Amino acid sequence: MSRPTTLVCLPGMDGTAVLFRSLLRALPGWITPRLVVYPATGPNDYAALLPRVRAACEGLDDFFLLGWSFSGPLALRVAAEAPRGLRGVILCATFVRAPWPLVRWIRAVVRAPVARLFPLVSRVLTLGGGAESEELRRDKAESFRGVSPAALATRVRAALAVDARGALKACRVPLLCLRSTRDVVVPSWNAREIEREGHAVTVVDLVGAHLALRTNAAAGAEAIAKFIEGRDSA
Repeated sequence: MSRPTTLVCLPGMDGTAVLFRSLLRALPGWITPRLVVYPATGPNDYAALLPRVRAACEGLDDFFLLGWSFSGPLALRVAAEAPRGLRGVILCATFVRAPWPLVRWIRAVVRAPVARLFPLVSRVLTLGGGAESEELRRDKAESFRGVSPAALATRVRAALAVDARGALKACRVPLLCLRSTRDVVVPSWNAREIEREGHAVTVVDLVGAHLALRTNAAAGAEAIAKFIEGRDSA
């Protein structure tokens, strides 16, 4: 068994811990998760959330940082600061710039009324990815109840405006990029950009759509554990 370590988990656009449940059940016991949850209301762009992520990493002597989807740029920004104890970063279904370049120009119209449609859009995308199930529908409904439309719209605008390439280049710890094989939300060219621009990047495919870390949690946990074990033996 590898030495005990902490995995600081940063959530996707919903900002809750709901969609991490399957992964937590699949992780080996020597990995202790520390879940970060974002506020349901108020400031929710990357600058506002960064102190919350920093605080979650404080006091840890040995940890890894996982940024899922929306949170990838946050994980990279913290990693670029080289906090004590950080041994690696795991990026899952994420990006360093707007995942669809042409869509970034519509960010000004993404406000609370538009964000109210996101649960419906999310369900359509899940159906298209062939991963819909009653349990997943319940989890997604619960996760969307945990965030206000205004906060959700703020996060979407932040994701469409972000450029974390500088933070990626400044990250000197090893990086694992988990790419979903049927992801239409964050297509594969985003992982290729991370691999091209980053330092010591390993790309691993997870079979599934954008939420493959939830729907294929056993494979995700296996890839994460293998990555961490590789840092122990390095």
